[in-house]
Amino acid sequence: MKPIALATLIAACLAPSLAAAQPVALGLTRLQIEDADLVDLQGREIGEVERLVVDSGGKVTHLIVEIDRNDPKPDHIVQIPLTGLAAVPDPDDRGEFDVQTRQGVDELLAMPAVALR
Repeated sequence: MKPIALATLIAACLAPSLAAAQPVALGLTRLQIEDADLVDLQGREIGEVERLVVDSGGKVTHLIVEIDRNDPKPDHIVQIPLTGLAAVPDPDDRGEFDVQTRQGVDELLAMPAVALR
């Protein structure tokens, strides 16, 4: 059995956490984006980011978001492109970020629904 260098072992253990700390879109990490609130231009919460959509090269192209609707209607899940989105500080949670969209709730609800996989 060959000895494993301590540095190699440490690097292997840290690689997943270092990758999670790298910005992937909107200047935010995957962990910061997933479960972030989706807010409108006035800062009102209109939904929540559920997942990232990446292309074959690993670049984030879209977000899967759940648009809140009043009961008894189920929430509406849509895929929105990164264009027109921005990361903004969460006023209620220091150090956290929301994802802000230029689109209104009605525009987002008019988009075709997608299934979470």
